[in-house]
Amino acid sequence: MRRLGNPGGWFSDIERSGGGPLIDRGVHMMDICWCLMGKPRVKSISGNTYSKLGNRSNIKNLSFYKAADYNPEINTVEDMANALIRFENGASLMVGVSFTLHAKQNEISVKLYGEEGGLEVEPKLSIITEKHNTILNITPQVDSLTFDFEQGFQNEMDHFVLACLGETETLSPVEDGLEMMKILCGIYKSSEKGMEISFD
Repeated sequence: MRRLGNPGGWFSDIERSGGGPLIDRGVHMMDICWCLMGKPRVKSISGNTYSKLGNRSNIKNLSFYKAADYNPEINTVEDMANALIRFENGASLMVGVSFTLHAKQNEISVKLYGEEGGLEVEPKLSIITEKHNTILNITPQVDSLTFDFEQGFQNEMDHFVLACLGETETLSPVEDGLEMMKILCGIYKSSEKGMEISFD
């Protein structure tokens, strides 16, 4: 969730980007959760998108990242999106993402809750469970409790090269991308229709 962070340029031009924060930022958060949930198949989606604040180019004294082709006159994407996604296995996923909203600060949060415990991936890795009738907050002893962008992207590129060389299987087959696009398009479609949509 960004309080002021519409990069402008192609990010804010729906003809080139296909959408706003949902397709730019939200897809990554949904993909992480969906993968950790075991990649269930989507059953229904109730989504909303809002275009109320624009790019807030009038704001002074607070800098933010701007694309090389930033143009404050062009903004045809949503400011914010949220959705409730239901899966065939009974699980559900709530997502909220924004380029700009009246918030005190930017936030990133990825949390999963299950019958035997919970997992907070961001902003800091933590496992929550219970043992001996006591709730436990567990902090794993790992190199980094938050996402290491530099190492993460390096690992991603290294794996991609190995997959291209036929030395390993891809972690993200085309079927995964198809299911994620179904979810993204479903959120936009649900918002446009103003109702929940179902998949057979």
